[in-house]
Amino acid sequence: MTSNLIFLSATYAFVLFVLLLILARAKIAFALRLVIIVLAGVSYIVHFFSLDQLRGWPTTAALPEHFTLKAWSITEPNPSTETAGRIDLWIQEEPAGALRAHTLSYSSALHQELENAGERIQQGYRQQGATKGSGTVEFSDAPRRLPEKKGSG
Repeated sequence: MTSNLIFLSATYAFVLFVLLLILARAKIAFALRLVIIVLAGVSYIVHFFSLDQLRGWPTTAALPEHFTLKAWSITEPNPSTETAGRIDLWIQEEPAGALRAHTLSYSSALHQELENAGERIQQGYRQQGATKGSGTVEFSDAPRRLPEKKGSG
């Protein structure tokens, strides 16, 4: 996947470079050429950073208000190596949104919430999350969805 993204970026940059070379030789006003060149550069930067979503890199954006917890990874802070802890969550936005990875700063309260949620998952209960106004996250058992009854006939 990474090599495909590198190739995609390189081909995009090459085409952009060729178009800019042609534009540099074009007989149009200098100000218009400058505006087009700046816009082309900005479009490449936007393109490059939008590739993060294609790769599945975790976002640092705020969590949605309601979501289903799918998985998580906890890295505790380590003072000896001076590394800050972090918590990665794989969630699905409700109702039935796309899966997305989120990275959060380490919090012992969230760590404990995830430990409790993990125990409930092992007991067979799906966990739904809710963000509170203070930025805290709480997990609870998701309501069980019963299969639809099939009509007789």
